[in-house]
Amino acid sequence: MRASKKYLILIAATTFTTVFLSWDHSNDSIKEVNTPLWSYLHNKDFQGFTEAEMAAFGADDDRYFSPGSNRKHPTAEDVFIQRIPGDNNHLLMMAFYSKENYSGQFVTINNGASSLIFRDDGKGDDKKAGDGFYTTKITVDVKEFRQKALNVIGEMKKNGYKPFHFVHRAMVYDPDIEESFDLQKMDRNEAVSISGLTNALSSDLTTTNAKLNNIRTNSMIITDLAVVEDSTRTWNSCAQKGNIDGPWTFKIIMKQLASRDTANIATDAQVSDFVKNWLNNWATTQVINEDTVAARTLVNTTIINPWLNKSKNAGAPVGQLDMRFAPFKLLAIVNRFDLRDGEKDGIPGSPVGEGRFVFCLIRNNCLIALKMTVILEYGVNKPATCTDKQAWAQQWYALKDLPVGSSEYNQALENITNQFSLCGSTATKPNQSSLDQLRTNEIALSDTPRTWEMREFVLDSATGMLRENTVTQSPADKYNVQVANDDVKRMVSYVNQNRKAINQEINSVPLSWQGFPFLGGSAHISPNSVGTPPNVFHWDGTEDGKGNPTFIINNNSRFFFSINTCAGCHAGETQTSFTHVDPVFYKTEATLSGFLTARAGQGGAIDFDNNPDNDSMAVKDAALRPSTNPATRIFNEILRRAKDLKNAAETTCGTVLSISSELMFKPLNSAD
Repeated sequence: MRASKKYLILIAATTFTTVFLSWDHSNDSIKEVNTPLWSYLHNKDFQGFTEAEMAAFGADDDRYFSPGSNRKHPTAEDVFIQRIPGDNNHLLMMAFYSKENYSGQFVTINNGASSLIFRDDGKGDDKKAGDGFYTTKITVDVKEFRQKALNVIGEMKKNGYKPFHFVHRAMVYDPDIEESFDLQKMDRNEAVSISGLTNALSSDLTTTNAKLNNIRTNSMIITDLAVVEDSTRTWNSCAQKGNIDGPWTFKIIMKQLASRDTANIATDAQVSDFVKNWLNNWATTQVINEDTVAARTLVNTTIINPWLNKSKNAGAPVGQLDMRFAPFKLLAIVNRFDLRDGEKDGIPGSPVGEGRFVFCLIRNNCLIALKMTVILEYGVNKPATCTDKQAWAQQWYALKDLPVGSSEYNQALENITNQFSLCGSTATKPNQSSLDQLRTNEIALSDTPRTWEMREFVLDSATGMLRENTVTQSPADKYNVQVANDDVKRMVSYVNQNRKAINQEINSVPLSWQGFPFLGGSAHISPNSVGTPPNVFHWDGTEDGKGNPTFIINNNSRFFFSINTCAGCHAGETQTSFTHVDPVFYKTEATLSGFLTARAGQGGAIDFDNNPDNDSMAVKDAALRPSTNPATRIFNEILRRAKDLKNAAETTCGTVLSISSELMFKPLNSAD
């Protein structure tokens, strides 16, 4: 991991402040509380606002964390531990929340055998009500924990560890913030922050970074040809070689989706009907949530008719698709453990995240890959306990020690994917399938003027077929035209009125807003950029041509809302040329976007730090905000996911650092 100090300081230019809060506990006190996350997310956006705007933004509003909602608390901004004099078997643990983020009385998490209740009501072990420090007592071998902390500090100093972490998806490093651990304060029975230790354990404290690098290559987004073209598990429709009944073939994956239950696995004819029904969504105009999704009839000449002709010539019944000629190639197998708990905020997913297959379309003459990806996204049917999350993480984590593409590796990966890809893996969902949604991203079916289009499909419980659905977190295209009309004003009002939830990334874009259908039936990106710098399709608002603004007010709200839409994530907010996993032909490994890999990808993407070798992708704010000095955000998405997986896999449930990790974990607000 080559985290460059030069550019990481750019993101840290949003100056971290120190919030001074008093803490009186057993005659000890916390005199300073470092809250860098709060500062990063909030302070810089208020520059230049009126007092009235500041008052409105600062209004206390906990409705997003009400007892009736799924989400009980936001991410803790810091976590402290404090020794109890004379007690080597327990510690006090405090989770800190600023008033801006949370002011309820309790925080409850599951970590280990039972739930932990942190309280800020001045009762029990909590010293002072309403001070933002939520306290509980945990059982721990204090001497053992102290030694572990000492060992970690030693490794950090020995290897010149430079602390950095991720705020939402952006990499943040501030050399002025010490992320060590103050043993002297601990020994004086004072409260001491353990966020630095927590973050350090998700990193690789060695100089070679071998473990974390192996997680990045082996356990996150697997594109190696020895895996995605494994002749025992995949099928080459052009060469007609491989195993047509392999577990990672388009045929078997669709067969499992089409089966109503494990006792009624779909026949070849039923799989054909299932796939044709899905493809025919493009053949006719669809109306989804009152959003018209125009037909893309090229689906007939590009996919359906050539496939039917090949099938007929090979002896298939008239009108039946032979899956041997399915023009879809496996590009990647993807671990999205980082999407766990997103369902608490209304985002599709499961308590332990998702597993995914990514395919691309192959031209019917078998010469090139076409610009279309098909992503099957499965929620993993596991309980929400810490131990179950950790067990699932450890299965992916174990792949780091196996040679990618070896028989041992591929068998271990198949054992993982079978847990979510097979019919019967989630008995309570349609077709007993774990599928959350199937998404497509393509320009291959577009007529002139050519535009990229993203669609989303779910299994219909009544028909058992794939039904076209609204696109997650993405309002209809009409809300993002460069005209100050009523639709754009409505979109802007949604973001401005929900800025608190959006800034904390806990909002779920509603089906309707202000009495009008809001979520889109599809999402489009024009190859022509909107604004500058290049490739910056994004959500922002506009002016009416007379100098009257219809813009999203808050800079962070604009960014978080935009990047969590389909179009924002696949374009300007991440400097991505429409696909994060790029379509390629057989015998070619798929390339990934710069957002994922930290190296500028295809389509003229710009890495704004002009350094392709520093393991970071710098992206200037798509709306050039703030106008005086546009923000530059640093991305390395695979590294973010790898650190998260390492932390979960290596930290024993119920321990100090596992509890801290759970408190500081931030579910994503996007299904991308």
